Amino acid sequence: MSESLTSAARRDLRKELVRLRLEMHRQQLLYNAQPLTHPLQQFRQMRQGDPANVKTPLMVGAGVLLTLFGGRLGTFGKVARAALMLYPVVRGVKAVKKPSVEHYHR
Repeated sequence: MSESLTSAARRDLRKELVRLRLEMHRQQLLYNAQPLTHPLQQFRQMRQGDPANVKTPLMVGAGVLLTLFGGRLGTFGKVARAALMLYPVVRGVKAVKKPSVEHYHR
C-alpha cells in the first residue's frame, strides 16, 4: 500500500519537522515574552475589555502583596485571597443587575 521512503526523503521529512518545531518554539517564546517586553501595553489590555473582568490597579497590587506575603498572614491571608478571587464574580453580578442608561431614555 504505502511506498517505502528512501533515506533522502526521510531526511527531508525530518528536516521539515525540525524546522516546524523550531518555528513553533520561536512563536511560543515571542508570545510569552510579550508581557515582559511591553508592560504598558499589557496593563492597557488589562484595563480594557469586559467591565466585569477589568483588573483595577488595586486588584493587581493586592494580588502581588498576597502572593508575596499571603503565607505569613495566616487565616487573614486565606480570607483575603478568597475575597480577591470572588471580587470579579461579585463585580460581574453587579454589572448585570445594573440597569443601563438606555433603559431610562425609552
